[in-house]
Amino acid sequence: MGHQSAFYLTPTDKAELEQRLREKTDFIILLDESPTASPRVVDSLNFSEPDNPWLSKYLARPEDLDKVVTDYVKTQGYWTVEDLFSPVLEFSGCFFDGKILREGRVYYVDGFYGPDGGWVEKSEAFRKWARMVHTTLKKSLKRRDSKYVEYIGADAQAWVDAGGQLVD
Repeated sequence: MGHQSAFYLTPTDKAELEQRLREKTDFIILLDESPTASPRVVDSLNFSEPDNPWLSKYLARPEDLDKVVTDYVKTQGYWTVEDLFSPVLEFSGCFFDGKILREGRVYYVDGFYGPDGGWVEKSEAFRKWARMVHTTLKKSLKRRDSKYVEYIGADAQAWVDAGGQLVD
């Protein structure tokens, strides 16, 4: 089963959310691409490089790093995190350029269908941790009822109230 929530976060909101999460649990942040089979670990949800804002990241428990599955994309020359098979939460950040703020999301699955067609459940420890992270995210943000349920950070809400435009 999959679990997801959509949200709008400015960089300020992401930093505040990351701080709240770090107060509750230990976690690492992985980029979705790496030059090696080992996922690339970074220090912030706001991590970016001049040529790449790295909006898509993954959250994982440090003890699960060796269980993260990667796949080589030969045509691109890099490795990607296989979130379906890995004990990770996808954290898609929100593009923000001061003119528009795009929606992001957090997403994870409890398990997957293995090669034999049978259901493979991810560990109870991961599922419990993922639920806690997901719940913390939702409780840390304001719920918005638009065409569907989504959440918004305080800084993003202030920006919208001042005339900023949200984009799905």
